[in-house]
Amino acid sequence: MPALPRIAMPARLSDADGADARVGLANAIFDDVAALVRIEDLDVVVVRDADLTGFDGVVLPGGGDVDPARYGGDASAPVYDVNPAQDDLDLGIAAAALAAGLPVLGVCRGLQVLNVACGGTLVEDLPASAVLHTPGSDGCGGLEWTWHTVEVADGSRLAAETGRTVEVASGHHQAIGVLGAGLVATATAADGVVEAVEHASLPVVAVQWHPEAEGTPAHLAAAPFAVFADLVRAHRLSALRV
Repeated sequence: MPALPRIAMPARLSDADGADARVGLANAIFDDVAALVRIEDLDVVVVRDADLTGFDGVVLPGGGDVDPARYGGDASAPVYDVNPAQDDLDLGIAAAALAAGLPVLGVCRGLQVLNVACGGTLVEDLPASAVLHTPGSDGCGGLEWTWHTVEVADGSRLAAETGRTVEVASGHHQAIGVLGAGLVATATAADGVVEAVEHASLPVVAVQWHPEAEGTPAHLAAAPFAVFADLVRAHRLSALRV
């Protein structure tokens, strides 16, 4: 029997015992993301460097904020858990995957990392709007989420799995500003925040929401991972034919 496709997931490097509850949340849901990858018959390998030799794809999970200096942002903006080592790891892996044409799935911070890796920018701290993207005064409301609707673009890879309108679990105070090169917005919230992207020519998909959040219907939790798994298998088959 052929070995399962190997998927690299960058380790979370921040201490969950830190003062900010969001760090502990990000570390806790890392395993939930990995579990959804494994459900698709993909082998998850936690990595601590950007050497992707022997890997069939990359999943970029959630976590703290990307340093605004990485995209020419406002150094005085309200950010949390800025970790230079984490940025080096995640951005290095994203860049290596994009250069190699490997399938990539980004979740929350992972979408933001992808955008920065493609030369885009982030909104450092979302202004108040009709859509609540971040629950709780501490930024995570314990282990709870806020829920809102997103509209998914017709013809996108994601729409084939989710349909046009999706209720999603949200927990982010940043978002895409200027889209990175090659990225196309494929879902938006009612206030215009980009909620999903795909790449115009590479096997890349990413969502701003948290499909792994408790309370997400099973088919919607699986949707981004099913899209990613299809990309991985198509890429692997293509590589075998070369």
